[in-house]
Amino acid sequence: MKSSALRVLLLLVGCTLALVVGCREVPAPTPLPTRTLPSTPATAVPSPDMTQTALPSPTAEPSWTPSLPPTETPVPEPTASVDQVVVRETAVSIPGYVYEPYLKEDFDEEHGVPYLWLDRSAYGQPSPETTELKELQAVVLENRYLRLTIVPELGGRLYECVLKTTGQSVFYRNQVLKPTQWGPLSRERNWWLAVGGMEWAFPVSEHGYEWGVPWSYSIELSGAETKVVLRDTEEDRLRASVEIGLTPDCAYFTVRPQVENPTSSAVSFQFWTNAMLTLGSQPLLPNTEFVCPAEKILIHSAGPDSGLPGERSTVTWPTWEGRDLSWYRNWEDWLGFFVPEPTYDFVGAYNHDTDLGVVRTFSREEAPGVKLFAWGMDSAFAAEYTDDGSQYFEIWGGPTRTFWPEDDVVLQPGQSRTWTEYWFPFQGTGGLDFANREAAISLHYEGGSMKVGLASSCGRQGALALEIGGEEIYSEQITVSPESPHLTAVPLAPGLPGDTRVSCRFVDRTGQVIASYEVSLGALGD
Repeated sequence: MKSSALRVLLLLVGCTLALVVGCREVPAPTPLPTRTLPSTPATAVPSPDMTQTALPSPTAEPSWTPSLPPTETPVPEPTASVDQVVVRETAVSIPGYVYEPYLKEDFDEEHGVPYLWLDRSAYGQPSPETTELKELQAVVLENRYLRLTIVPELGGRLYECVLKTTGQSVFYRNQVLKPTQWGPLSRERNWWLAVGGMEWAFPVSEHGYEWGVPWSYSIELSGAETKVVLRDTEEDRLRASVEIGLTPDCAYFTVRPQVENPTSSAVSFQFWTNAMLTLGSQPLLPNTEFVCPAEKILIHSAGPDSGLPGERSTVTWPTWEGRDLSWYRNWEDWLGFFVPEPTYDFVGAYNHDTDLGVVRTFSREEAPGVKLFAWGMDSAFAAEYTDDGSQYFEIWGGPTRTFWPEDDVVLQPGQSRTWTEYWFPFQGTGGLDFANREAAISLHYEGGSMKVGLASSCGRQGALALEIGGEEIYSEQITVSPESPHLTAVPLAPGLPGDTRVSCRFVDRTGQVIASYEVSLGALGD
């Protein structure tokens, strides 16, 4: 058996890091040695998407709030300037239950990988008073717009993303590490931690085995991009790596997973990026809008009070039986669904209360998988994964279309699979209708005028134009940047029919079309 205990015994090697420590600029372009991490046993699988038997509803929400919430150890200023990406080592402190002594090792023969499971009969049902403060090593990757915090000891997790233009945090951050009973194992063996941030679900669905295993990391420079490269193992078995990259002048970050099969046998797998989000608030707020460019969705699981059909059912999107499912305020119970045929290469969400949005852009050929999950406004499950009653939603992406085995990717001996995602947080547009990694567009028809919002992932000058029925009715030369989105209201002629075509286009000074979107007037509200 190839033992994951090897990872547990990894020692902090005294690397002479050419990265930024204390916020000095990364020198170019010397590759950095791999850093391995010490750890307590940690790894597992689960999924709050309820494919296991539903948990009993708690009788009451606990009132305990951690006295020491997750914090990052302060680091000296200055941080990234206009023309640089900096990297530094730090630590995060997170209260957590004491579960590590009760983790046991097992082996997945089908995929050829080890995993850990929780011995719940020995672990029992601890109270919040039994938590302890866990200090974990972290790596911060930062440019002028974004600050990313990565915790390699929690499965190479991208733990935090802060949009520096507003100071808002994009991801959910749980206030406590609390084992749950969700995942691909039995309820008696699962222990998935709803940590927050972005995790890597591998090599099986339902969060996989790798989200809690210590991953090694190194820093690489490739042209203008600075990357933290995370690896789950160097062993000759099905293995994964993830590159998280930033360039100096863009408000998006790059995620490049790679799965390799160095063995002599074909192996199937699933790999999903799973982002747990709230968009500028600790709880998930009702006026959060889910933006999936599609006409239909495929149900993975739905709660009994959701009013939706069960697993593998197809329903219309965004409106089903008179209910607009794109707004979280209309979700009474949990819902997880796949987007089998997205019409654009993006998926995203917008919190209208915090005026913060995020988009994931991807290639539908390389990574067609899209999935969303949230708990529902009346959910009583928060006590199963946290102690402060907070909720979140999830955006998943990957090379498989669903979690079901018939969609698994098969790698032959020596083959690998890689793809690229771009994650772009933005603010100040009043919504989201279309996006790529360069820009996000919002259109809303209200009170006889069209509200037009535009956010850009870098500083640009260009022309923003609006056409109604093929006639240009608005054009303006604008300067837009992550700090300064553009928002304007354009009056429209009264009585326009709902099938009138609306087109919005942003073209930079060189004539390059940065973003272009066309839709019918009836799809834009009012």
